[in-house]
Formats: sequence, C-alpha cells, structure tokens
Amino acid sequence: MMTVKLCAVTLAGLLAAGLSLSLRGEEGASVWDAIYTEDQAKRGEQDYQKECAKCHGSQLEGQGRRPPLKGAEFTAYWDGMTVGLLFETMQSAMPGDRPGQLSTEENADILAYLLKSNQFPSGGKELVGDIDALRKIRFAAARPEK
Repeated sequence: MMTVKLCAVTLAGLLAAGLSLSLRGEEGASVWDAIYTEDQAKRGEQDYQKECAKCHGSQLEGQGRRPPLKGAEFTAYWDGMTVGLLFETMQSAMPGDRPGQLSTEENADILAYLLKSNQFPSGGKELVGDIDALRKIRFAAARPEK
C-alpha cells in the first residue's frame, strides 16, 4: 500500500513538473531566436486587420475590455509562458465572435505579426502551427543575456 502511495505522489510530482515546463517553456528557444519570417508577418498583418482589428484595434492597441496585443502590457502578461500557450489561446478563443474558425496557418501568421509588432527579431524560417513545437519556445519579454 505504501508503494502505491509513493508511486502516486511521484507521478503527481512529475505531472506537475511537466505542466510547469509546458506553461513556462523549456530551456532553449525563445521569441528572441528569430522564429518567424518577414513575409509571414506581412501575411499575418493582413489576416490581423481582417479578423482581429475590429476588437483589438488596427494598431494592436486594444479596445475597451479587449487587451492590447503590443507593448509592455502584452509582453509582461505572456512573459515566462510559452508561445504554444499563446497560440492555443488564439486557436481556441479567437476571433471572439467566431472562436476556433481560423486555420493553424492563419493563426501562425497572425502570431508572427504580433511578434514583429513587439520588436522580436525575424529570421529565415516560418513559425509553424505545431502546438508541440510551439510549447518548447519561451515567451521572454526581455532579451536573454548571452
């Protein structure tokens, strides 16, 4: 009986640690590692204006109870979490009037636009809508020291 309890406690601890890593991001890639392309961000801007601006503002400034998607408030909110969690939120809850209606590609492009708008660097490889891969990328408001 004691062995079963020990196993249950150990399993609970491992699950909690795994969830913490999933929410906080594993060591390694971050939003500072050029995880999207300029072309992708341009597509994302077009999708954003069509699908998101009516609620979040054409300049990502937020409107009423809808939060801004650019600036210190946005980056502070997501700081320490993962790009995967942000993507999941977009995929399942946005647009607010039609949750879950955008494709993973559209959401990845919009996310690239949000990253560009928040001054995170672009690179040579597009951000993909693979939730498992995105969970491994940390959202860090400040550039990590090298």
